[in-house]
Amino acid sequence: MSCDMNDINSQYSANVIFPVRNTALHLERCQPLVSVVIPVYNAEKTLSSCLESVMNQTYANLEIIVVNDGSTDNSRTIIEDYAIEDSRIVVFEKENAGLVQARKSGIDIASGKYIQYLDSDDTLHEDAVSLLVDKAEKTQADIVVAPFVFCNDGKVQKSTFYSFVELSGRDYLKKILFEKAYWCVWSKFHLRSLYQNEIERPEISLGEDAVLSTQLLMCSHKVTSIDYIIIDYNFTPSSMSHPSNFDDKKYKDFVDYTEWVEKYIIKKGAGNDFQESLAFFHIRNTFRRIYWKRLRDANKEMKRVLIDLKCFPYFMNHLTRRERKIVKTYQTSFFMGYLKLKYYNWRRKI
Repeated sequence: MSCDMNDINSQYSANVIFPVRNTALHLERCQPLVSVVIPVYNAEKTLSSCLESVMNQTYANLEIIVVNDGSTDNSRTIIEDYAIEDSRIVVFEKENAGLVQARKSGIDIASGKYIQYLDSDDTLHEDAVSLLVDKAEKTQADIVVAPFVFCNDGKVQKSTFYSFVELSGRDYLKKILFEKAYWCVWSKFHLRSLYQNEIERPEISLGEDAVLSTQLLMCSHKVTSIDYIIIDYNFTPSSMSHPSNFDDKKYKDFVDYTEWVEKYIIKKGAGNDFQESLAFFHIRNTFRRIYWKRLRDANKEMKRVLIDLKCFPYFMNHLTRRERKIVKTYQTSFFMGYLKLKYYNWRRKI
C-alpha cells in the first residue's frame, strides 16, 4: 500500500540513515521522479557495479532506495560511501527478514511516480530508465516490460521476449502463465500508484516475483513493451534448474507459490477467464515435479492433467515426446503411469 510521506518519515526516521531528497528539488524537474528499489543482503562483491549502473543512468531524476536487509558483510559501508557521493541515494537499514520484506520497506518510503526494482547483483543499462519513462509517459501505461540479458560465468544470452503494442494486465499475465514471458518484477517498470491496491505478501522465499507480478498485473489496465535490454541479470542455473540443488524447502516454496497464484486469480473472480492459461500452468508445473523427482506428488496431480488435456487437447503439442508417452500411459492406467515414471527415473531419463 502507498503511504503518506509525512507518516513514513516519522515512522522510519530511526531506519533511514540518509534522508529522502528535498521535495522542492523534485518539483523543479520536469521529468517524473523514478524510485529505484535495491534490496541488499551480503552483496559486497557485486554492490558497487550495481549502484554505479544506477548512478550513471542518462535519466537523472532518480531516488535510489537501498534497503540493507541486515547484511553481515561490508555491504553497509559500501552503501554509505556511495550515499555520501550521491545525494539521490536513500539508505534504509533493517533486520534481516528476506527479499519480500526488504522490497516492501523500499516501496513504503518511495516517493517516485514510477518504480524500478533492481537486485544487488544485477546492473541497469545506462539508457534503461530514460527509455522506460519515455514509453510510459507517451502511452500512459501502468507497466512497461522489457527484455534482459542472462549473464553466467562470462556467457551472455538475451531473454526470450514477447513484444507487443498494448495488452491489459490480465492478458499479459496469461502470456506469463503460457510461458511466453517472465515473472521477474525487475523487468516490469511500473506506477507506484499500483500499490494503492491491497498487496498480499505471503512468506515465500522462492516465487516472490510471481506473487508480486500476479497482483500488479491483475490491477493494471494497460501494459506495453519496449524491445530494449534494460538489465544484466546474473543468473546461476544451479539454483533453479538442477534437481540435485532443489531441496525440500525450495520445493515447498515452489508448490506454495504456484498454488497461491492460482488461488489468487480465482479469488479475484477471474477463474473462468484464466481457465485455459491456468490449465497450461498446472500441466507444466506437474512435469516440473517429475523432473525434480517428486514422483508421488506428480502422480497425485496427473488426474487433473488428464482433465486439463481433455478440455484443451492441443496442449499435447506443447509436450515433449517423453511427456506425451507418460500422459498416454496414464490415460490407460494410473498404476502403469506411475510405474512409467519410476522406470524413467531409474533409467535417468527424467
